[in-house]
Amino acid sequence: MKIRTLRYFIKEGFINSYRNKLMSLASVLIVVTSLIIFGVFVLISLNAQHNIGIWKEQPQLQAFCYQEIDDIQVRRVEEIIKADERILSYEKVTREQALERMRERLGKDAAILDGYGADIFPVSFIIRLKDVSYSSEVVKDLEKVTGIEKVSYSQDTVELITRMSHWFSLGCSVMIIVFLVASVFIIANTIKLTVFARRREISIMKYIGATDWFIRWPFVVEGVIISITGAILAFIVSAYGYKAVVDKFTQDAFFAQTNLLSMLSIESVWSRLAVYYAVIAVVVGAAGSFVSMRRYLKV
Repeated sequence: MKIRTLRYFIKEGFINSYRNKLMSLASVLIVVTSLIIFGVFVLISLNAQHNIGIWKEQPQLQAFCYQEIDDIQVRRVEEIIKADERILSYEKVTREQALERMRERLGKDAAILDGYGADIFPVSFIIRLKDVSYSSEVVKDLEKVTGIEKVSYSQDTVELITRMSHWFSLGCSVMIIVFLVASVFIIANTIKLTVFARRREISIMKYIGATDWFIRWPFVVEGVIISITGAILAFIVSAYGYKAVVDKFTQDAFFAQTNLLSMLSIESVWSRLAVYYAVIAVVVGAAGSFVSMRRYLKV
C-alpha cells in the first residue's frame, strides 16, 4: 500500500467520523459505557486477587516450644524449621519478646505481670508457608519434632482462604471472558449502525468501480477512530473514578487501622487498564467495521 493511499484512507476516516457527528457520538458513548463496565469488573478482580494474596501471606502457624527446653534444643528446632522447603519465612519469638508482647496486649492491665520473669513464656516460631495448602501436613510434621509442644493455627481460616483463592480465580476468569465477549459484541454492533446508515454511499462507490478494499479501508479507520476515542474517554473516567475511590478508602480510619482490606494504587493498575482498553478498541473497531461491510459490498 502506497503512503499516499494510506494517507487518503486515514483522512477519509477522520472526515467520515466528523461528517456523521451524531452517529459517531452515539457510537463513542456506547463504547465508553461498555469499556467502563468491563473496566470496573477488571479493577474489582485485580483488587480482590491482591487482598487474597495478602491474606495468604499472613502468619499461618505458630509453633510453641516446651517451656523448659534450653537454647541448644531451641536452635535444633529452628534448624528443622529453616530447612523445611514448604516454609516461606519464620520469625523467632524469644521469651523476652513474648513477655513484652503480652504487656502490650494487656495494656492498662499489664501490672498483673509484675514480679514475673520472661521464663514463664515459651520460645515460639511464627511461620509463613509458601502455600496455605501445606498447612495440615506441616502441622503434623512439626508436632513430631522434639522440643515442640504444640502448633496453633486456625484451620477453618486457612481452608477458607484456600477455597476463596481457588474459586475466585476461576470466577474471575469466567466473568472477565463474559464481560469481554459482551463488550466486543456491543461495540461491534454499534459500528454496524454507522455502516448501515451509509449503505447507499457504499453502493454508489461500488457501482462506479471502486474495489472492495478501497471502499472498506476508510470505514475500518473510522471504526478504529471511534473505538480509540471511546477507549480514551473510558480510561479517563475509570482512572479518575478509581483514584477518587482509593483516596476515600485510604482516609477511612477503620480500614487504615485494621489492615483488613487494601486497594491497589492507580499507579499499579493504570497501565494494565490502558492496555486492555487499547487492545479491545483497536481489534473490535477494525473487526467490527470489516465484518459489518461484507453484506453491503455484495452489489
